[in-house]
Amino acid sequence: MRTTLLVLALIMGTQALAQDAVFPPQSLLASQHPQDQFTVAPNRETKPRIFDRKFLLLAGIATTATVMDLATTSHCISTYSNCQEGNPFVGSNPSTARLYGISLSILGAQMLASAWLRREMPHRKLWMAPPIVASIGHGIAAALNLRTMRQLQTSTSQ
Repeated sequence: MRTTLLVLALIMGTQALAQDAVFPPQSLLASQHPQDQFTVAPNRETKPRIFDRKFLLLAGIATTATVMDLATTSHCISTYSNCQEGNPFVGSNPSTARLYGISLSILGAQMLASAWLRREMPHRKLWMAPPIVASIGHGIAAALNLRTMRQLQTSTSQ
């Protein structure tokens, strides 16, 4: 009886050991190449940066043109009585605070639209349109303000 119990315990012990053993899958055993044993995770798509040098350069140019337009407009309105603002959003004779507040808010909305376009369509160049349009528009307005001030200065000195 002892022998029977001993043999039964030995068989049960080997079954328990067999259940704990870890065997590699058959597909790995069939492969002879070591590089086939490892899988490489697919590359995650990286999003391009929104605020890089190009964006900051265009935003800086647009901001500079806007501030030049606002400074020349403010100077012209405060110096010459004939000078009036042509922007219907701010009125014909706005205060300096109103002029800066409204114009810089519009510029901020343009830069926000540009950043959104860049995030949504990273491989297209459409995001450049808002800062370029702002730069050209305010640059021309600043040049026209300077021309108007020169004309008003020469007409008052004669």
